Amino acid sequence: MNATDAQPERRERPVRKWIWIWVLGLILVGVIAWFWGCDIAIFPYQHTATVLVMEDSDVDFRTPPFEDIVTAFGPNAKSARLVTNLNLCQTVGGGRALSVSPDGRFFVVCEMVGKHLIGYELPGGKRLWGIDGEFTAATVASNGTVYAVISSGTIYGDQTVLIEGGRISKSVSKAGFDLALDAEHEALWLVGNNIKKCDLALNVLQEFNPIGWCGVSVDVTPDGSIWVAERSHPNVTSSTNRLLQVSANGQLIRRSIYLEWEPLCVRVDPSDGAVWVTGIGVSQSVSSDLLHALERLTGKWPLGKGLRNFLESPRVWTRTHKYDADGRLLCELKQGGTSLGFQSSDGSVWVAGKDKIYHYSRAGTRLGRLTKVSSEQKYVVVVPEAKEKVSPQAQ
Repeated sequence: MNATDAQPERRERPVRKWIWIWVLGLILVGVIAWFWGCDIAIFPYQHTATVLVMEDSDVDFRTPPFEDIVTAFGPNAKSARLVTNLNLCQTVGGGRALSVSPDGRFFVVCEMVGKHLIGYELPGGKRLWGIDGEFTAATVASNGTVYAVISSGTIYGDQTVLIEGGRISKSVSKAGFDLALDAEHEALWLVGNNIKKCDLALNVLQEFNPIGWCGVSVDVTPDGSIWVAERSHPNVTSSTNRLLQVSANGQLIRRSIYLEWEPLCVRVDPSDGAVWVTGIGVSQSVSSDLLHALERLTGKWPLGKGLRNFLESPRVWTRTHKYDADGRLLCELKQGGTSLGFQSSDGSVWVAGKDKIYHYSRAGTRLGRLTKVSSEQKYVVVVPEAKEKVSPQAQ
Protein backbone atom coordinates (compact mmCIF):
# COMPACT_ATOMS: atom_id res chain seq x y z
CA MET A 1 0.00 0.00 0.00
CA ASN A 2 1.40 3.36 -0.88
CA ALA A 3 0.97 6.61 1.04
CA THR A 4 -1.85 7.75 -1.20
CA ASP A 5 -3.96 4.69 -0.31
CA ALA A 6 -3.45 5.22 3.45
CA GLN A 7 -4.75 8.81 3.50
CA PRO A 8 -8.49 7.94 3.21
CA GLU A 9 -8.14 5.42 6.04
CA ARG A 10 -6.49 8.03 8.28
CA ARG A 11 -9.27 10.48 7.46
CA GLU A 12 -11.95 7.89 8.33
CA ARG A 13 -10.58 7.23 11.82
CA PRO A 14 -11.33 10.74 13.23
CA VAL A 15 -14.81 10.57 11.68
CA ARG A 16 -15.50 7.24 13.35
CA LYS A 17 -14.14 8.59 16.62
CA TRP A 18 -16.55 11.55 16.57
CA ILE A 19 -19.45 9.28 15.63
CA TRP A 20 -18.75 7.13 18.71
CA ILE A 21 -18.46 10.22 20.87
CA TRP A 22 -21.87 11.41 19.66
CA VAL A 23 -23.41 7.97 20.19
CA LEU A 24 -22.02 7.68 23.71
CA GLY A 25 -23.16 11.24 24.44
CA LEU A 26 -26.70 10.48 23.30
CA ILE A 27 -26.73 7.31 25.40
CA LEU A 28 -25.57 9.29 28.43
CA VAL A 29 -28.23 11.95 27.87
CA GLY A 30 -30.86 9.22 27.49
CA VAL A 31 -29.79 7.51 30.72
CA ILE A 32 -29.90 10.82 32.62
CA ALA A 33 -33.34 11.62 31.19
CA TRP A 34 -34.58 8.15 32.11
CA PHE A 35 -33.40 8.44 35.71
CA TRP A 36 -34.90 11.95 35.95
CA GLY A 37 -38.25 10.81 34.58
CA CYS A 38 -38.65 7.64 36.63
CA ASP A 39 -38.95 7.09 40.38
CA ILE A 40 -35.33 6.09 40.95
CA ALA A 41 -33.44 8.56 43.13
CA ILE A 42 -29.69 8.10 43.37
CA PHE A 43 -29.41 11.02 45.79
CA PRO A 44 -32.63 11.34 47.88
CA TYR A 45 -34.12 14.82 47.79
CA GLN A 46 -33.45 16.76 51.00
CA HIS A 47 -35.80 19.49 52.19
CA THR A 48 -36.55 21.29 55.44
CA ALA A 49 -40.27 20.59 55.91
CA THR A 50 -42.51 17.63 56.61
CA VAL A 51 -45.04 17.31 53.80
CA LEU A 52 -48.27 15.32 53.96
CA VAL A 53 -49.72 13.92 50.74
CA MET A 54 -53.18 12.33 50.53
CA GLU A 55 -53.53 10.24 47.38
CA ASP A 56 -56.49 8.87 45.47
CA SER A 57 -54.37 5.78 44.71
CA ASP A 58 -57.16 3.32 43.88
CA VAL A 59 -59.44 4.41 41.02
CA ASP A 60 -61.96 1.73 42.04
CA PHE A 61 -63.88 3.27 44.95
CA ARG A 62 -66.65 0.65 44.92
CA THR A 63 -64.83 -2.62 45.56
CA PRO A 64 -62.74 -3.18 48.71
CA PRO A 65 -59.97 -3.26 49.72
CA PHE A 66 -59.47 0.48 49.33
CA GLU A 67 -55.91 1.69 48.86
CA ASP A 68 -56.01 5.47 49.26
CA ILE A 69 -53.39 6.72 51.70
CA VAL A 70 -51.76 9.62 53.53
CA THR A 71 -47.96 9.68 53.35
CA ALA A 72 -45.54 11.88 55.30
CA PHE A 73 -42.37 12.96 53.49
CA GLY A 74 -39.90 14.11 56.12
CA PRO A 75 -36.86 16.39 55.87
CA ASN A 76 -34.66 13.32 56.36
CA ALA A 77 -35.60 12.20 52.82
CA LYS A 78 -37.62 9.30 54.25
CA SER A 79 -41.34 8.69 53.78
CA ALA A 80 -43.85 6.89 55.97
CA ARG A 81 -47.45 5.88 55.40
CA LEU A 82 -49.48 7.39 58.20
CA VAL A 83 -52.96 6.33 57.06
CA THR A 84 -54.10 3.51 54.78
CA ASN A 85 -57.39 1.99 53.58
CA LEU A 86 -59.05 5.33 52.84
CA ASN A 87 -61.75 5.55 50.18
CA LEU A 88 -61.52 8.72 48.09
CA CYS A 89 -62.66 9.85 44.66
CA GLN A 90 -61.81 12.56 42.16
CA THR A 91 -63.37 15.97 42.77
CA VAL A 92 -63.74 19.20 40.78
CA GLY A 93 -61.04 21.10 42.67
CA GLY A 94 -58.24 21.08 45.21
CA GLY A 95 -60.25 22.05 48.28
CA ARG A 96 -59.13 21.39 51.83
CA ALA A 97 -59.82 17.66 51.92
CA LEU A 98 -56.55 17.39 53.86
CA SER A 99 -55.73 19.96 56.52
CA VAL A 100 -53.22 20.29 59.36
CA SER A 101 -53.52 22.18 62.63
CA PRO A 102 -51.55 25.45 62.97
CA ASP A 103 -49.44 23.94 65.78
CA GLY A 104 -48.55 20.90 63.69
CA ARG A 105 -49.89 18.42 66.23
CA PHE A 106 -52.66 16.77 64.21
CA PHE A 107 -54.28 16.64 60.79
CA VAL A 108 -57.77 15.90 59.48
CA VAL A 109 -58.83 13.84 56.48
CA CYS A 110 -62.07 14.14 54.52
CA GLU A 111 -62.81 10.60 53.36
CA MET A 112 -65.40 11.51 50.73
CA VAL A 113 -66.58 8.07 49.60
CA GLY A 114 -65.97 6.38 52.93
CA LYS A 115 -68.02 9.23 54.46
CA HIS A 116 -65.88 10.14 57.45
CA LEU A 117 -63.98 13.09 58.83
CA ILE A 118 -61.06 11.73 60.83
CA GLY A 119 -58.49 13.40 63.03
CA TYR A 120 -54.99 11.89 63.28
CA GLU A 121 -52.12 12.71 65.60
CA LEU A 122 -48.74 13.87 64.31
CA PRO A 123 -46.10 12.63 63.85
CA GLY A 124 -47.24 9.03 64.29
CA GLY A 125 -50.68 9.04 62.61
CA LYS A 126 -52.62 7.71 65.60
CA ARG A 127 -56.38 8.05 65.12
CA LEU A 128 -57.83 10.61 67.53
CA TRP A 129 -61.49 10.79 66.55
CA GLY A 130 -63.89 10.21 63.68
CA ILE A 131 -67.25 11.62 62.60
CA ASP A 132 -69.59 10.06 60.03
CA GLY A 133 -70.64 12.16 57.04
CA GLU A 134 -69.74 13.02 53.46
CA PHE A 135 -67.18 15.69 54.32
CA THR A 136 -65.47 17.48 51.43
CA ALA A 137 -63.35 20.19 53.09
CA ALA A 138 -62.09 21.08 56.57
CA THR A 139 -59.79 23.60 58.22
CA VAL A 140 -58.37 23.87 61.75
CA ALA A 141 -58.22 26.88 64.08
CA SER A 142 -55.30 27.53 66.43
CA ASN A 143 -57.30 26.27 69.42
CA GLY A 144 -57.99 22.92 67.73
CA THR A 145 -61.53 23.75 66.61
CA VAL A 146 -62.34 22.26 63.21
CA TYR A 147 -64.62 23.87 60.62
CA ALA A 148 -65.88 21.47 57.95
CA VAL A 149 -68.29 21.17 55.04
CA ILE A 150 -70.66 18.24 54.57
CA SER A 151 -72.23 17.31 51.25
CA SER A 152 -75.16 15.07 50.39
CA GLY A 153 -74.52 14.34 46.74
CA THR A 154 -73.89 17.92 45.57
CA ILE A 155 -70.53 19.59 44.97
CA TYR A 156 -71.85 22.77 46.60
CA GLY A 157 -72.35 21.19 50.04
CA ASP A 158 -75.39 21.50 52.29
CA GLN A 159 -73.99 21.88 55.83
CA THR A 160 -71.13 23.61 57.58
CA VAL A 161 -70.24 22.30 61.02
CA LEU A 162 -68.11 23.35 63.96
CA ILE A 163 -66.25 20.48 65.66
CA GLU A 164 -64.82 20.68 69.17
CA GLY A 165 -63.17 17.78 70.97
CA GLY A 166 -63.98 15.43 68.11
CA ARG A 167 -67.73 16.15 68.23
CA ILE A 168 -70.01 18.43 66.21
CA SER A 169 -71.01 21.35 68.45
CA LYS A 170 -72.90 23.39 65.84
CA SER A 171 -74.30 22.92 62.35
CA VAL A 172 -75.83 25.34 59.83
CA SER A 173 -77.45 24.76 56.45
CA LYS A 174 -75.15 27.17 54.60
CA ALA A 175 -72.15 25.53 52.90
CA GLY A 176 -69.82 25.44 49.89
CA PHE A 177 -67.23 23.30 48.15
CA ASP A 178 -64.18 24.79 49.90
CA LEU A 179 -63.62 26.99 52.93
CA ALA A 180 -60.87 29.18 54.40
CA LEU A 181 -60.43 30.46 57.94
CA ASP A 182 -59.27 34.03 58.59
CA ALA A 183 -58.52 33.93 62.32
CA GLU A 184 -57.09 37.46 62.44
CA HIS A 185 -60.29 39.00 61.09
CA GLU A 186 -62.55 36.39 62.76
CA ALA A 187 -64.11 35.24 59.50
CA LEU A 188 -64.85 31.96 57.76
CA TRP A 189 -65.24 32.08 53.97
CA LEU A 190 -67.22 29.49 51.95
CA VAL A 191 -67.13 29.18 48.16
CA GLY A 192 -69.15 26.97 45.83
CA ASN A 193 -72.08 28.14 43.73
CA ASN A 194 -71.66 31.51 45.49
CA ILE A 195 -69.49 33.19 48.15
CA LYS A 196 -70.39 33.44 51.84
CA LYS A 197 -68.67 35.23 54.68
CA CYS A 198 -69.45 33.92 58.17
CA ASP A 199 -68.32 34.74 61.66
CA LEU A 200 -66.60 32.05 63.72
CA ALA A 201 -69.94 30.97 65.19
CA LEU A 202 -71.11 30.12 61.61
CA ASN A 203 -73.51 33.06 61.36
CA VAL A 204 -73.66 34.26 57.73
CA LEU A 205 -72.59 37.91 57.52
CA GLN A 206 -72.70 38.30 53.74
CA GLU A 207 -73.73 36.19 50.77
CA PHE A 208 -73.33 37.15 47.12
CA ASN A 209 -73.04 35.40 43.78
CA PRO A 210 -70.40 36.40 41.21
CA ILE A 211 -69.81 32.69 40.42
CA GLY A 212 -71.00 31.26 37.09
CA TRP A 213 -70.67 27.58 37.99
CA CYS A 214 -68.40 26.72 40.93
CA GLY A 215 -65.71 28.30 43.06
CA VAL A 216 -63.42 25.35 43.75
CA SER A 217 -60.76 26.89 46.00
CA VAL A 218 -60.35 29.90 48.30
CA ASP A 219 -57.63 31.46 50.44
CA VAL A 220 -57.34 34.58 52.57
CA THR A 221 -54.88 37.49 52.28
CA PRO A 222 -53.22 39.55 55.04
CA ASP A 223 -55.68 42.45 54.57
CA GLY A 224 -58.75 40.21 55.01
CA SER A 225 -59.69 39.92 51.35
CA ILE A 226 -59.86 36.55 49.59
CA TRP A 227 -58.81 35.04 46.28
CA VAL A 228 -61.19 32.52 44.68
CA ALA A 229 -60.45 30.05 41.90
CA GLU A 230 -63.50 29.68 39.65
CA ARG A 231 -63.87 26.93 37.04
CA SER A 232 -65.88 26.91 33.85
CA HIS A 233 -68.40 24.26 32.82
CA PRO A 234 -69.22 23.43 29.17
CA ASN A 235 -72.95 23.49 29.91
CA VAL A 236 -72.95 26.75 31.88
CA THR A 237 -72.49 29.69 29.51
CA SER A 238 -71.85 32.24 32.28
CA SER A 239 -69.02 30.23 33.81
CA THR A 240 -65.34 30.98 33.21
CA ASN A 241 -61.84 30.01 34.32
CA ARG A 242 -60.49 32.83 36.44
CA LEU A 243 -59.15 34.12 39.71
CA LEU A 244 -61.26 36.76 41.39
CA GLN A 245 -60.61 38.82 44.48
CA VAL A 246 -63.20 39.83 47.05
CA SER A 247 -62.54 42.51 49.68
CA ALA A 248 -62.94 41.93 53.42
CA ASN A 249 -66.30 43.72 53.36
CA GLY A 250 -67.61 41.53 50.55
CA GLN A 251 -67.05 43.79 47.55
CA LEU A 252 -65.80 42.37 44.25
CA ILE A 253 -62.40 43.92 43.50
CA ARG A 254 -61.64 44.60 39.84
CA ARG A 255 -58.80 42.11 39.72
CA SER A 256 -60.33 39.21 37.86
CA ILE A 257 -57.57 37.22 36.17
CA TYR A 258 -58.88 35.13 33.29
CA LEU A 259 -57.01 31.91 32.62
CA GLU A 260 -56.64 29.72 29.54
CA TRP A 261 -56.74 26.62 31.72
CA GLU A 262 -58.88 25.30 34.58
CA PRO A 263 -57.73 26.44 38.04
CA LEU A 264 -58.03 23.82 40.80
CA CYS A 265 -56.30 25.30 43.84
CA VAL A 266 -55.22 28.73 45.09
CA ARG A 267 -52.91 29.60 47.99
CA VAL A 268 -51.76 33.01 49.28
CA ASP A 269 -48.36 33.97 50.72
CA PRO A 270 -49.27 35.60 54.06
CA SER A 271 -46.06 37.64 54.08
CA ASP A 272 -46.89 39.79 51.04
CA GLY A 273 -50.29 38.71 49.68
CA ALA A 274 -48.87 37.08 46.54
CA VAL A 275 -51.11 34.35 45.16
CA TRP A 276 -50.28 30.95 43.67
CA VAL A 277 -52.74 29.05 41.48
CA THR A 278 -52.42 25.65 39.82
CA GLY A 279 -54.59 23.59 37.48
CA ILE A 280 -54.92 21.74 34.20
CA GLY A 281 -55.62 22.50 30.55
CA VAL A 282 -57.22 20.29 27.93
CA SER A 283 -56.74 20.74 24.18
CA GLN A 284 -56.90 18.77 20.95
CA SER A 285 -53.90 16.51 20.42
CA VAL A 286 -51.70 16.70 17.30
CA SER A 287 -52.83 13.21 16.26
CA SER A 288 -56.49 14.24 16.53
CA ASP A 289 -55.96 17.40 14.46
CA LEU A 290 -54.06 15.44 11.80
CA LEU A 291 -56.68 12.69 11.62
CA HIS A 292 -59.54 15.14 11.25
CA ALA A 293 -57.64 17.11 8.58
CA LEU A 294 -57.02 13.96 6.53
CA GLU A 295 -60.61 12.77 6.92
CA ARG A 296 -61.89 16.10 5.61
CA LEU A 297 -60.01 15.32 2.39
CA THR A 298 -60.61 11.57 2.09
CA GLY A 299 -63.72 10.86 4.15
CA LYS A 300 -63.93 8.97 7.42
CA TRP A 301 -61.37 6.21 7.82
CA PRO A 302 -62.52 2.69 8.86
CA LEU A 303 -60.66 2.71 12.17
CA GLY A 304 -61.53 0.54 15.14
CA LYS A 305 -63.06 2.18 18.19
CA GLY A 306 -59.95 1.66 20.32
CA LEU A 307 -57.58 3.12 17.73
CA ARG A 308 -59.87 6.09 17.02
CA ASN A 309 -60.23 6.85 20.73
CA PHE A 310 -56.45 6.69 21.09
CA LEU A 311 -55.84 9.07 18.17
CA GLU A 312 -58.60 11.46 19.26
CA SER A 313 -57.71 11.50 22.96
CA PRO A 314 -57.16 15.10 24.11
CA ARG A 315 -53.87 16.49 25.29
CA VAL A 316 -53.88 17.28 29.01
CA TRP A 317 -51.30 19.74 30.33
CA THR A 318 -50.73 21.56 33.60
CA ARG A 319 -49.78 25.05 34.75
CA THR A 320 -48.91 26.96 37.89
CA HIS A 321 -48.90 30.77 38.04
CA LYS A 322 -47.82 33.23 40.71
CA TYR A 323 -49.25 36.77 40.88
CA ASP A 324 -48.44 39.65 43.19
CA ALA A 325 -51.01 41.14 45.53
CA ASP A 326 -52.26 43.40 42.72
CA GLY A 327 -52.75 40.54 40.27
CA ARG A 328 -49.61 41.05 38.15
CA LEU A 329 -48.05 37.84 36.81
CA LEU A 330 -44.71 37.12 38.46
CA CYS A 331 -43.86 33.67 37.15
CA GLU A 332 -45.35 30.84 35.10
CA LEU A 333 -44.47 27.20 35.68
CA LYS A 334 -45.22 24.42 33.21
CA GLN A 335 -45.63 21.94 36.07
CA GLY A 336 -49.02 22.09 37.75
CA GLY A 337 -51.60 19.83 39.27
CA THR A 338 -54.53 19.41 41.60
CA SER A 339 -53.42 21.11 44.82
CA LEU A 340 -50.81 23.36 46.43
CA GLY A 341 -49.08 23.27 49.78
CA PHE A 342 -47.57 26.54 50.99
CA GLN A 343 -44.46 26.53 53.18
CA SER A 344 -44.54 29.67 55.33
CA SER A 345 -40.99 29.29 56.63
CA ASP A 346 -39.44 30.25 53.28
CA GLY A 347 -42.35 31.15 50.99
CA SER A 348 -41.87 28.08 48.81
CA VAL A 349 -44.72 26.07 47.34
CA TRP A 350 -45.37 22.35 46.81
CA VAL A 351 -47.34 21.34 43.70
CA ALA A 352 -49.22 18.04 43.47
CA GLY A 353 -48.39 17.14 39.87
CA LYS A 354 -49.59 14.20 37.83
CA ASP A 355 -47.27 11.58 39.32
CA LYS A 356 -44.83 13.67 41.36
CA ILE A 357 -44.84 16.39 44.00
CA TYR A 358 -42.77 19.39 42.86
CA HIS A 359 -41.13 21.94 45.16
CA TYR A 360 -40.54 25.53 43.97
CA SER A 361 -38.95 28.51 45.66
CA ARG A 362 -40.73 31.80 46.25
CA ALA A 363 -39.23 33.04 42.96
CA GLY A 364 -40.38 29.96 41.01
CA THR A 365 -37.05 28.11 40.91
CA ARG A 366 -37.46 24.35 41.01
CA LEU A 367 -35.90 22.99 44.20
CA GLY A 368 -36.71 19.30 43.87
CA ARG A 369 -39.45 16.70 43.71
CA LEU A 370 -41.00 13.81 45.60
CA THR A 371 -41.68 10.58 43.74
CA LYS A 372 -43.47 7.28 44.38
CA VAL A 373 -46.92 8.90 44.41
CA SER A 374 -49.99 8.00 42.40
CA SER A 375 -51.02 9.57 39.10
CA GLU A 376 -54.53 10.34 40.42
CA GLN A 377 -55.76 13.38 42.33
CA LYS A 378 -53.64 14.32 45.34
CA TYR A 379 -53.78 16.81 48.19
CA VAL A 380 -50.62 18.27 49.72
CA VAL A 381 -50.07 20.27 52.93
CA VAL A 382 -46.93 21.38 54.74
CA VAL A 383 -46.77 20.66 58.47
CA PRO A 384 -45.95 23.90 60.32
CA GLU A 385 -43.29 23.88 63.00
CA ALA A 386 -44.93 23.40 66.38
CA LYS A 387 -44.81 26.55 68.50
CA GLU A 388 -47.10 25.42 71.27
CA LYS A 389 -47.55 21.84 72.43
CA VAL A 390 -51.34 21.80 72.55
CA SER A 391 -52.94 18.46 71.71
CA PRO A 392 -56.52 18.03 70.50
CA GLN A 393 -58.82 16.06 72.77
CA ALA A 394 -59.20 12.46 71.67
CA GLN A 395 -62.30 10.44 72.23
